[in-house]
Amino acid sequence: MAYRFKVDRPVDEEVRRIAGKQLALALEHLGAIGDVEKDKALHEARRHVKKVRALIRLVRPALGASYRKSNKALRRVNRLLSPIADGEAVLDTLTRLETRSAAELSTAVGALREALLARRAAIDRRAKADRVLQSCTSALKAEQARITAWRLTPRGHRAVTGGLGKTVRAARRGMARAVAHPTAGNYHAWRRRVKDHWFQLRLLERRCGGDLVARQQLLETLDGHLGEYHNCVLLQSVLARATNLGRPDTARLLRALRRYQTELRVEAARLGADTYGERPRQFVTRVERAWRSTSRSTSRSKEAGRSGPEEESWARVL
Repeated sequence: MAYRFKVDRPVDEEVRRIAGKQLALALEHLGAIGDVEKDKALHEARRHVKKVRALIRLVRPALGASYRKSNKALRRVNRLLSPIADGEAVLDTLTRLETRSAAELSTAVGALREALLARRAAIDRRAKADRVLQSCTSALKAEQARITAWRLTPRGHRAVTGGLGKTVRAARRGMARAVAHPTAGNYHAWRRRVKDHWFQLRLLERRCGGDLVARQQLLETLDGHLGEYHNCVLLQSVLARATNLGRPDTARLLRALRRYQTELRVEAARLGADTYGERPRQFVTRVERAWRSTSRSTSRSKEAGRSGPEEESWARVL
């Protein structure tokens, strides 16, 4: 079932339906911790949790006190899963780095990969000892029970525009901070808001008649660059503690990582400027108009569907 609001369903029903589906998928993926395939499943579980958080941030003003409880619980789940789920993504980034700088890095990549695999094994052992999987499963099941009590005030497009505006403004501020002060923390904070924005536009896509597709594509690409930047940061932290690498290999890897990060920052800044050149209020107004236009079109289609058979029957009588 798609991560989209259906056009002909009340927003509060759709919020409960989508949240329930995403939590069920997250629980389904929380099967085990360890090897590559299981790491991928945990990455997917965490992604589904992020989708629920983006959803409730979209309707946070309308959701009221329920938002704070759910967001706190889901944030804790993601933080517990983060070290485990990141393992495969970081290895993928190392493979891309090796492809880009194969001649320069030679055997250094193999040694760093060994350090990453050792780190992943240690994280898995710690997670099992701390019963991370069981703790996350219990939290997500408790969240499933809360969903039935969620109520939105107001409804319709007014249930989403307040949260959407907050997300866009937060992403815009995050971009400004990251570009002005390019620290790992600032880029990671910007990425979180970009991901929220991307997921929220996916939710709104059908309600806005496809008007948001181009912006979605920009956000997806931007999220990919910022995610890759974060993986480079994790690689640097592992490299700094790796004991199986000599100084020359470490220096070569650091140079390659920094070049890659610079390229990612430049491209992220370009994509961010393209995405966030429009003022948040203007963007939200555009979304409201698209929503109302789609709603009117849907209503007209329903009316035409209801009147069609009746008109046809009168034509037969006459």
